[in-house]
Amino acid sequence: MKIAIASGKGGTGKTLIATNLAFIAAQTQKVILYDLDVEEPNSEFFFNVREEQLFPVEKMIPVVNEELCDHCGICSQICEYHAIISLADQVLVFPELCHSCYGCLELCPLGAISEGKKEIGTIKISRNQNLRCITGILKIGESATTGLIREVKKVEAASSELKIFDAPPGTSCPVVESVKDMDFIILVAEPTPFGLHDLDLLVQVIQDLKKPFGVVINKSQQENDLISEYCQINDIPILGRIPFSMKIAEAYAQGKLISMIDQNSKQIFQRLLTTINSKVNEVEA
Repeated sequence: MKIAIASGKGGTGKTLIATNLAFIAAQTQKVILYDLDVEEPNSEFFFNVREEQLFPVEKMIPVVNEELCDHCGICSQICEYHAIISLADQVLVFPELCHSCYGCLELCPLGAISEGKKEIGTIKISRNQNLRCITGILKIGESATTGLIREVKKVEAASSELKIFDAPPGTSCPVVESVKDMDFIILVAEPTPFGLHDLDLLVQVIQDLKKPFGVVINKSQQENDLISEYCQINDIPILGRIPFSMKIAEAYAQGKLISMIDQNSKQIFQRLLTTINSKVNEVEA
């Protein structure tokens, strides 16, 4: 089973839920926690894991042989991202803009474009008993977020273990790449006007993907809040609530798992895991 945790903006408690859910699940089964928030990954910091493997990730970039090129301009015409521009006497390549679609290589009539490589980040694999953490780390100055996320998800893709994915925040391409093939998606929201606005945007994206999902309300103070009303109106299941608590905030700031130090929090995540299993079984039935 593959579960993603997503949020319409940063700071809502997405990693809080991903890490504690992984910890609870790992008490009874093997779990893989993927950190797809590759621009600022921090999931593994909450666990006493040992690093087992670290390897680079590269993307394809076009390399032009000017001796073969006749500057026909076909490569420029087919590149939607303007990563390659053919001028009268030279071809300019902008690696940061390249999405590695191979279109210019395939359509160059003279075979003047070959495959080059550019490192975009690294993947780190760490382990602690039943839990493995697979973390994507984007190279500073790189913008190939989606490409790195795609490669991180390929690691142990055939494994039958429970997989939990800590997605990047927002509603853009990296989020879509992160959640598009999930069995279930948890949307995390705070009960504020900004939280409601960003949740609504994310709900629209997930609905377009036709994926089952539910909402966890973080920093909850009352039953009838903005998020609760929105979910009721739109027939969206509320999977759980994490209370507004200084104890939780302090534990998280210190890099501690709240389900390890607080019995009430542990029960919240145990119920959340049970609820998700039930929702997935309903979909499969």
